[in-house]
Amino acid sequence: MNKWQGPGIPDQAFLRVDGIPMTKQEIRAISLSKMRLFPGAVIYDIGAGSGSVAIECKLLVPEAEVYAVEREARAVQLIHRNSERFGVDIHVIEGLAPACLVSLPPADRIFLGGSGGYIAEILSSCDRLLQENGRIVINAVSLHTLEEARRFFTAKNYCCEIIQVQIAVHQFKGDAEFWQARNPITIISAEKQGVRR
Repeated sequence: MNKWQGPGIPDQAFLRVDGIPMTKQEIRAISLSKMRLFPGAVIYDIGAGSGSVAIECKLLVPEAEVYAVEREARAVQLIHRNSERFGVDIHVIEGLAPACLVSLPPADRIFLGGSGGYIAEILSSCDRLLQENGRIVINAVSLHTLEEARRFFTAKNYCCEIIQVQIAVHQFKGDAEFWQARNPITIISAEKQGVRR
């Protein structure tokens, strides 16, 4: 049995490289709960960064088939290293979404952590690849991403939930204790309906 039984593996358990993003522990735990994982699911983690979401998906549901999609070569290497660290076997796809998604099998669950400015194009591809009653979860830091996603899901008749989360972490600085706020994250979770407009 793996000692990490998440959700919410501590951030410090992952190998990190400067400049490569990682979905933080608390946000990751909420995002994973919104994904509603199940055994045998095909899962994409698009814009996988350090691989924390993909790895935790595989740890939570070992029978799942998990694809970590990442365009940056340094991040791809980091995902491989973190996968080895946690003893999980995930498919690491190096390439730019949405072009690199066309060869993947249909998805049951999609996590979108980064879009590189191609949110509309990526969502269109994800919609074509997502199974009926499949779910997409997006972590958005910008208003542009939120608005594009909301517009897309409304037009496609997805059942959509949007929450905003702000985490403050207890820290010490010298002899003082204080709260250090992290950037607010909007978590969009959308389910593809059986009847489409």
